[in-house]
Amino acid sequence: MIITHITTSLGSGGIQGFVQSLACEQVKLGHDVYVIVIQKYTSDFDYIMENVMSENGVKIFCLQKEIHNKISLVKTILLCRKVIKRINPDIINSHGVLSHIYGSFCRKSKRPKHIITLHCTPELWPKPLYFFCRNVPLIACSQAAYDGRVQRNKLVVCSPNGVSPDLVRTDMVCDIRKELGLDSSAKIVVSVGNMRAQKNYDNLIELANHYKGTDVHFCICGWGWGTGYDDPLKYYGYPNLHVLGERSDVSAIENSANLFLSSSKFEGLPIAVLEAYFNGIPCVLSPIKEHIQISKVSKVWIPKDFSLLSFVNSIDEALNTTDSHDCIYKERKNEIEQFSISRTANEYILYYKQFLKS
Repeated sequence: MIITHITTSLGSGGIQGFVQSLACEQVKLGHDVYVIVIQKYTSDFDYIMENVMSENGVKIFCLQKEIHNKISLVKTILLCRKVIKRINPDIINSHGVLSHIYGSFCRKSKRPKHIITLHCTPELWPKPLYFFCRNVPLIACSQAAYDGRVQRNKLVVCSPNGVSPDLVRTDMVCDIRKELGLDSSAKIVVSVGNMRAQKNYDNLIELANHYKGTDVHFCICGWGWGTGYDDPLKYYGYPNLHVLGERSDVSAIENSANLFLSSSKFEGLPIAVLEAYFNGIPCVLSPIKEHIQISKVSKVWIPKDFSLLSFVNSIDEALNTTDSHDCIYKERKNEIEQFSISRTANEYILYYKQFLKS
């Protein structure tokens, strides 16, 4: 089967991490897999992601779209049509709202078949997209995404996200304490994700103020720019809150950290959480249904509510954990097998075949 995934960018983020794992795993299953990247590369992270996928047999094509440029939008949609015509795939699988727009303009008749993965809960589209994609089959990335979808397409299935342990786990350790000039006894709490409102990084400001003067430090692996993103400068000026920016060594950072924290207000099936599970790091996850549904895992704490006290209680308890990350991973191994990309990739291939017959 010839499969083409379309994604907005290769920068850090849940969608990008999922596409990377899925595409590489589908190559292992014997399929010819392409990834079309819409936006031009803006950081070294993009090239690192491309190299990882290329080394695993995925073919990459970047359309070089300029951000917030309407002329570039039209040019790259036309270019995408040419690329799709040349590849002649059986399946176009789009990930993210902008990618769905490109996918909708690249399908002709019944081939290639366009399939949309819903990554958010809910994933909101511009009004024209509901019309153009009203008959496109959907794959929801989690039960929460399936239940919370606003799309009313007839063909909808649920295939929970997965990650590749081979791509996630590493023996490398980033000494984040040394990088930040902290004492070796400092407790490191790491959060991962772009600086959007849904990530609720304001909670980290509250927590930083609460733990001020202690050895507990909070680190954000993420970035922000433009509409819909927080200004990273908002999080500077706190002695125990550190913005690390976009990082390609998140797993190595987590290997040296004490705790993973997600304060998100909503998610699909958060890839950063799944990666933290496989990295064996203790986790405190906000009390949202998307987290609760996947929280039956060793060394995971869910605060009772979004109050500062609830988060503090969970963080304090989690920081008392003395087990090594390797021990925690071994405890979790059977519990988190359901989040392995091998299961997800096989389900996607099955759904592709079913949709091709429809």
